[in-house]
Amino acid sequence: MKKIYYTLMICFLGFQQLASAQEEPVSRPADSTQTDVHYLKGVDVVGTKTLRMKKDTLSSTLKIQQPLILVPQNIISISSELLQQQGALELKDVARNTSGLYFGYNSTPFDQSITANIRGFKGFTTLNGMSRRFGFGASIDDEAIMESVEVVKGPAGFLNSSGEPGGSVNIVTKTPGRRIRDARIMLGSFNLYRAAVDIGSEVRDKGFSYRFNAAYQHKDSYLDFIRTDKFVVAPVLQYNFSPNTYILAEYNFIRGNVKNGAALNKVRNGSDKLKGPVSKNYSAAPGLPQSYARNETVRLFFRHKLNDWWQITSQSSYLAAPYETWYMTTNGSTVHYDEEGNTGRTSSLYAGGGKTWNSQLFVNGKLHTGTVEHDLLIGVDYTNSKGFIGVHRGDFSFPYNIYTYENRVDRDSVRQTTRLVKSENNTDLKSAYVYDNIRLHKKWLLSLGARYTRYKNEKRNITAAGAGDWTEFDQKALTPRAGLTFSANPSTSVFFLYDQSFVPQNGLVATETDPETNEVTASEATDPQRGNNLELGIKKNWFGSRLSTSLSGFYTVKTNVQITDMEHPGYVRQAGEVTSEGIEIDILGNVTERLSVSANYTYVHARITEDNDPEQVGKELPQAPQQIFNTWLQYTIPLKNNAKLGFSLGQITQVKRSTSETHEYIPDFTKLDAGINFTKDKYFIRLLADNFTGKRYMASGDLLFNASGNPEYYYIDGEPFNVQLSAGIRF
Repeated sequence: MKKIYYTLMICFLGFQQLASAQEEPVSRPADSTQTDVHYLKGVDVVGTKTLRMKKDTLSSTLKIQQPLILVPQNIISISSELLQQQGALELKDVARNTSGLYFGYNSTPFDQSITANIRGFKGFTTLNGMSRRFGFGASIDDEAIMESVEVVKGPAGFLNSSGEPGGSVNIVTKTPGRRIRDARIMLGSFNLYRAAVDIGSEVRDKGFSYRFNAAYQHKDSYLDFIRTDKFVVAPVLQYNFSPNTYILAEYNFIRGNVKNGAALNKVRNGSDKLKGPVSKNYSAAPGLPQSYARNETVRLFFRHKLNDWWQITSQSSYLAAPYETWYMTTNGSTVHYDEEGNTGRTSSLYAGGGKTWNSQLFVNGKLHTGTVEHDLLIGVDYTNSKGFIGVHRGDFSFPYNIYTYENRVDRDSVRQTTRLVKSENNTDLKSAYVYDNIRLHKKWLLSLGARYTRYKNEKRNITAAGAGDWTEFDQKALTPRAGLTFSANPSTSVFFLYDQSFVPQNGLVATETDPETNEVTASEATDPQRGNNLELGIKKNWFGSRLSTSLSGFYTVKTNVQITDMEHPGYVRQAGEVTSEGIEIDILGNVTERLSVSANYTYVHARITEDNDPEQVGKELPQAPQQIFNTWLQYTIPLKNNAKLGFSLGQITQVKRSTSETHEYIPDFTKLDAGINFTKDKYFIRLLADNFTGKRYMASGDLLFNASGNPEYYYIDGEPFNVQLSAGIRF
């Protein structure tokens, strides 16, 4: 793997002169003291201008004020225009535009972001740089609120206080900017219809400006009986006291409803996997109560520019995220039929909710110490979250036959359930940080900083026997960060990064036991998981910054991994270590005014490197593809009268996807997509074909061996061939 990485790095450096002669320098902003960098100006998605594929700087919610090419980290910023071109409707559709990001096993139609994975580890999802969930609660997203999506590979102490070392995904919401009057409609397979509007005003130097987005979507699943509806409302109001000071108030409401059951997963043995009708849905039943997920977010944002060098920013948010998920299941963990194909099903309900308060205050500024220039970020964060989840099982069993496929249940009886357990969780997190980007030389930039975090948590379970005691956890961590960037020229940089992360844990370690009974007499809380990340990479902007490329290699080790204490039920041990290493290649932007490209490749080797059980050492982390390869190409042909005709072709490939069993994998797959679009002045029409070859594949899944030693696959079918037809107008 190292030989492959070094070879690619040498080739990448060798190609850097290919486009240098075609590039023209673009002046930097007046208040910038950085080396000249190419910036891509924003353009319209319809009409005759070039599609804006990417962004060259981070959003203000990510705090650091640097062009991406100077940040010593692999960060990809994806524009809403590219997502619309691809027919993306939610966060999981973003993954094809960046290396390292994929979505794991998820069994509900809407709750996708919690299954985000980056570089073999769980991803941490934020909304405008603030936590979307701590503890329990639904997460539901929609393209209508996304201005851009920033994928940060590796730890990012400047962004959040805690999270897996693989990386983070930040959704940047739509706010006032330029005058916009957009209306869009979409029709498609599985009875899809969607309508959306985007209305906004220009930002004035003084006075009010606004942005308003709304969408309604209905879609029947490719699985029998499932019917979904989604509602989105997102008004934003901004008031500028002056060109240097403004306040913004934002409200986002997203609700998804599901009829007849909200589980998408299938359970099959080795010989039956990916066989039979793709639409067959064991978990659904007409008569089940409605399932739903809702996110309701309020955000206040304030920024004041003190002078040409310093500015202060404050933002706070409140998130409410209740949900209910109904589906049919067996009394056990697997489905078993008798010789006539009969079995029994009961209803199952997972009901929960979370409320999260976030508050951030940070200052950006520049100062000089002699000839050395400093670009400082200083801030504090606070997060408080309360949530619960209850698990319920039905009181009645309903007959089911695999051959007659009779799914209907009695509406009143299926609602009668008994709660098995209710878990409650309260979290309090405070942190402070400082980061300094030091200009050592016009070609060298040193990044130093650290974040200190204090995490407190209390949890309890309520069962039929009564409420348990609250268990309290108090953890703290200092996570340093150091990076070095070399600007070979205004469009090329090489970087090295060392960064740390931590993940709070709430397990108990047995410290003292009774020598006669082996019962635990004393215990202590686990230490947080710690992540150490090393990264080396090169970034290059081509063709006047229309196209960006990056190549990076990473080595990440996570320690204090929590494992079950088999000698003392209910307790854990901290004896594990996991390692993830690999390479990533990203290509994003416009090669010419006619040809645009989004392509990326990921190789990841994520495995257990230390464990008390020697048989676990070397085991791959579950649901981590070893290789991912994505492409999306569009070629546009200019026509008469200010019109254009575009053709798109895309592909997604995942290879060697690991499972919970050692060296066992779910099948590889390659999916092909295509599209054609026509634009003229203020109008567009677009036809997209997803999985146009009709490939049968597992979108995600896992494998376990049952008591008889036979493999059982738990998986989500990828959507079969389907189409989208959309049209829009800009007034």
